[in-house]
Amino acid sequence: MCVILILSVWGCRGKQKSTQDVLARVGTATFTQQQLDDVMPSGLSDSAQMVFANRYIDNWIAEELLYEMACKNLPDVERLEKLVQEYRRDLFCHEYRKRLSDERVAASIPEDTLQQFYQEHSQEFKLHKPIVKGLLLKVPINAPQLQSLRQWVKSAGVNGVEKIEKYAVKNAIGYDYFFDRWVWFDDIKDNIPYDFKDDNLFLSQNKTFEHKGEDMIYLLCIDSYLKAGDIMPYEFARSRVLEILLNEKRMEFNKELKRELYDEAVADGIVELFYNTTVDTTATNQ
Repeated sequence: MCVILILSVWGCRGKQKSTQDVLARVGTATFTQQQLDDVMPSGLSDSAQMVFANRYIDNWIAEELLYEMACKNLPDVERLEKLVQEYRRDLFCHEYRKRLSDERVAASIPEDTLQQFYQEHSQEFKLHKPIVKGLLLKVPINAPQLQSLRQWVKSAGVNGVEKIEKYAVKNAIGYDYFFDRWVWFDDIKDNIPYDFKDDNLFLSQNKTFEHKGEDMIYLLCIDSYLKAGDIMPYEFARSRVLEILLNEKRMEFNKELKRELYDEAVADGIVELFYNTTVDTTATNQ
């Protein structure tokens, strides 16, 4: 009830930005107008804002009460506090390393290095499902010049593309040209309401394919394909190669960063070691 009364006052005066405007309190924890403003979705009506605010603050109160109860009743609070501190430290270190590595590593791998890595490890880049090149058209069932369109699709790899594109602008509901790039066959099938069953068998038997739906006709031309188990072409595998090499460089960078920070801190007297860092090997050699 207290929350509703507070929010009613808030609703009458509109949004205020003062962080001192407390809307709710649980023990020593407070929830302010600024906190509510920060999470309030834009574009809501006044009544929708009121509903959102009531639910959000009710949830905040419930979470705070549960937190207070947990702090009082959990037997191993010190262990949890230690875990929180460790997580906070790890999170800060991770974010800092990520930002530094993104700045210094991202654009540092030349194209010939990517190609060389691919050539040396091409057997590791095998397809788990087919990829294709070609085009897909979706036209109304009563579209004009369908017979001509079918012929253009059949000869799309030679000279029919220009005619298809002109036709598509005026008549097609959907047109996807992918003669110039490899795409997953699954992504193409998702746009055709048809059960293709065995992908490899279908691709080996069909250069062109037409499916008539209730009110649409789907025309597919397969210029080339690679089946599951085949080696990925370089242009398709390139993004994966890049990510692999970037990860390796990030790991190298992180090692160098740790070593540099450590050496500098020891040299500046920030880090002191109070134990013998040398290893006595005499005992094992006697």
